[in-house]
Amino acid sequence: MKPYKTVIYSFLLGGLFCLIAQALAGFWGFALTGTPMEFFKGGAVLVSLGVIGFILGGLAIYQYFEEWATFGALFPFAGFAMAVGMKMVVPWTKGESLGKSIWPGAWLVIWFNAVGAVVCIAGGYLAAMLGFQPPATSPIVSSPDTMVALTIGARAFVGGGIICAVFQIVWLLVKKAIPSAKHVWILMGGWMCGAIFCLPGLSYWLVEQFGQGFQCLIPVGGYNMFAVGIDLFHGGEHAAAGLVHLGSFLLAVFGLFFTGLGTFIVWNAKFGRKNLHQVHLEKAQHALVEAGGELAPATPVEEAVEKTE
Repeated sequence: MKPYKTVIYSFLLGGLFCLIAQALAGFWGFALTGTPMEFFKGGAVLVSLGVIGFILGGLAIYQYFEEWATFGALFPFAGFAMAVGMKMVVPWTKGESLGKSIWPGAWLVIWFNAVGAVVCIAGGYLAAMLGFQPPATSPIVSSPDTMVALTIGARAFVGGGIICAVFQIVWLLVKKAIPSAKHVWILMGGWMCGAIFCLPGLSYWLVEQFGQGFQCLIPVGGYNMFAVGIDLFHGGEHAAAGLVHLGSFLLAVFGLFFTGLGTFIVWNAKFGRKNLHQVHLEKAQHALVEAGGELAPATPVEEAVEKTE
């Protein structure tokens, strides 16, 4: 696929997920307001996206999205949940035990979020110590007015699409310079950018302008943990609010693990120990038969693969 096409697809797919997230934000804002779980409205949106990701990932559909629009698929929370799940699926399809299959996904959740949180909380604390003050912002929220809701949704779509497309371009440049580059490098870089961009006020502006066009993407982790660091520095009521925010983050992390586990469960129920290549090959063959075509004879390479598997 031409590289420029992956950028276009990243914009479209990333924007679509952000639009869905904005609709979910409206639902959870209504459902949780006034309840003990009101603090978890943002986390509920992320976990809901994770559910979408684990269902599509477990059915071997989301992986097509990743192929067409790498970071348009991976930057939204849905893609991260799918990626965690595939960390479990891959060893399972290679014959590993249940424990040895689950652990790689759990470890990805642990180290990625622990490193990101610690670094960004420390960064926020240090910034506050040096006198940094976050700008006053008015994040966009859901509205019962249809036209306002449509406008907010359009802004989420455009803003989120642009962010995903930008990081897709970064990925293409990094991959060209370092062929062995891993997707997780860009994911962690995006997380850190969420905190770093707080310093010039960019992250706050993105939240204000695009809502879930920023808040359901990977950089929001850095943005949130940077804010926790600032709150902890100021102490008192601010520290209490920061701890609540941190608790919401930890719940979302647990949600990430369990949605990843959901990918594994759905995959195993649907495909057993078949690997992704086998599943997609069988889907293509089935589609060809359904269309009235004939299956091409297996190539020597395919026959060798089948024998080894």
